Amino acid sequence: MIPKNLAFVLAALLLFGLLSAAAGPKAGPSTDTAPDAAPEPLANAAPAAEVTPLATPAPVAAPAAVVPQAAQGGSVKVLDTTAAITDPNWFRQAYAEGFRLYVMHSTVWGTCTPWQQTQAQLKMALDAGLKIAVYTRDASCWEGGIKAAGPYVSQLQFFALDVEPGGSVVTRAMVDGVRSLGVRPVIYSGSGMWPGLMNNSSAFSDVPLWDTDTSNLDYTTWTANYLAPTPAQYGGWNTAGTMRVGVQQKFEHTLNGINVDLNSFNASFLK
Repeated sequence: MIPKNLAFVLAALLLFGLLSAAAGPKAGPSTDTAPDAAPEPLANAAPAAEVTPLATPAPVAAPAAVVPQAAQGGSVKVLDTTAAITDPNWFRQAYAEGFRLYVMHSTVWGTCTPWQQTQAQLKMALDAGLKIAVYTRDASCWEGGIKAAGPYVSQLQFFALDVEPGGSVVTRAMVDGVRSLGVRPVIYSGSGMWPGLMNNSSAFSDVPLWDTDTSNLDYTTWTANYLAPTPAQYGGWNTAGTMRVGVQQKFEHTLNGINVDLNSFNASFLK
C-alpha cells in the first residue's frame, strides 16, 4: 500500500496534471464553422475604381415633320355648275363657305344659243362677292358662250374650252377667237381624256390648263389645293413651267340643294 502522505502527494500531482491538460491548446481543428471567406479576385481584373462606366446614350431626335408642298400663290375654292339658280342667298351662302369663283355653263344645253338666265346668275354671283367665268360643253360654241355674258364679259376670269368625250376637239382658231373677244382662254381636260382625244398634243401647252382628277372628297374637311392630287404630266402641261391653274376634284356635290362640281384654283391666276 502507498503511504498516506505519499498518496496525498501523488493525488495532488495527478490533479495538477489534469488541470494543465484542460487549459492547453487543442490538438485538432476547430469544429466551429468559420464565416464565408471572400472570393479570390479574378485574374487580370481591373480594380473597381478603374472600371469605366457605360456611356449614357444620347437622346434620339424626333424625325422632322413632313411638310406638304405649298401651292404657289395659295389656292381658292371654286364651283362649276349647269344648274338654274334663282335665289341670290344661295350665292351669298357659297361665298360664306369659302368659294371665290363661280363657273357656269352659259348656252342652252346642246346648242350654241346664249342661255337666257346667264346674265342674271352672273350678276347674283358678283353681288355676293364671287368672281365669275363661263364655259360651254361644246368648245366650238365659244363665241355664243362668251357673248351670253353680255355686260359682264369684261369681268369674266376666263372662258373654258371643254375637251372631253362627246365634244369638239380644240383648235388654235378657237383659242385665238376667245382672246379676240378680250377674254382669257383656258382648256378643261384631264390625263384620261386629252391623250386619246388630242393624240397627247403639246401644241396647246401655252394655254392655261383646268385639269380634272376627282376622288371621294370629304367636303367637311376639304381645303383648297390646286396641286392635289399630284398633277400628272400630259399634253405638255404640269411641268415646272406649265403647271395647271386649277383642278376639278369632285363631281356632283350637293351644295345647299344645288349639284355642283368642286375645284381648287391657283389664287394668283384670278384677277
